[in-house]
Amino acid sequence: MHEIIGAGYCYPNELHHYWSILIVLYPYITGLIAGAFIISSFYHVFGMKELQPIARFSLISALGFTFCVGLPLLFHLGHPERALNMLFTPHLTSAMAGFGIIYASYGVLLCLEVWLIFRPEIVRYANQTKGVIKLFYSTCLRSYP
Repeated sequence: MHEIIGAGYCYPNELHHYWSILIVLYPYITGLIAGAFIISSFYHVFGMKELQPIARFSLISALGFTFCVGLPLLFHLGHPERALNMLFTPHLTSAMAGFGIIYASYGVLLCLEVWLIFRPEIVRYANQTKGVIKLFYSTCLRSYP
C-alpha cells in the first residue's frame, strides 16, 4: 500500500469555517453600543430635546455593553486566558492589537463621558449617603481633578 502524503492533515483550502452565534453576537453588540452612544450624543452634544428621556439610559447601556462586548469572541477562540497577550505584547501590524488599543481608548472616552454626565448625582450621593456607599461616591469625586 502506498502512503498518501499529507493524510490526516487539513489544508487551509479544505477547512470550512461556519460562523457560530458567538461570532455573530460581536458585531450585534458593537452596533448596540454605537447606536446607544449616538442617541446619547444627539441629546448631550447636539441638544436634541426629544431624546432627553432616553439619553442617560442609552449612555449607561453603552457603558454596560462595552464591558462585555469582547466576551463572545473570547469564548469562541477557545483560549480566553490569552486575551491580554495582545495588550501586553502588541504587534503594531496586528489588526487585533490595533483594535484592542482603539477599543480601550473608546472605553476610556465612554467612562469619562459617563462620569461627566452623572457628576451631579455622584456629588449628591456623596453628600447624602453613609458608610461604604458614601466612601464609593466620595472616591469617585476625588479620583479626578
